[in-house]
Amino acid sequence: MKNYSGHIIFEDNFQWRDLEKYFPDIWEIVESESKLNAEEKQYDDILLELNMEEIRKNKKPFGYRRENTRFKMIFPQDKKELTIYRNIISEEIEDLTEKVAHEIRNKKIKYTIEYDQLLSSKLKKK
Repeated sequence: MKNYSGHIIFEDNFQWRDLEKYFPDIWEIVESESKLNAEEKQYDDILLELNMEEIRKNKKPFGYRRENTRFKMIFPQDKKELTIYRNIISEEIEDLTEKVAHEIRNKKIKYTIEYDQLLSSKLKKK
């Protein structure tokens, strides 16, 4: 199925610090699709650490939003949600979202998955 975005929506009792042990693995899943060179990888390592600092403080992480990457991992401001996003419709969104969800499922964090819930996705489909 082709989608613009995959949404992993956490339950109300979810705390951001619940991701502390698992976020590097989630990051790696999304980052691995970016095909980075060594210099870009160093930059991403710094971004990962900044995200981890926020998670340790039980704050929402910044996500993975590099300019020239195929996929972005964003955390909508008003929700307990992780969103995998691509600017064009893609069959890969569902696979990538499922990979991330599988990593979380193994850690017993409860969530639901939805697709194409971003306003921009809904507008593009019309």
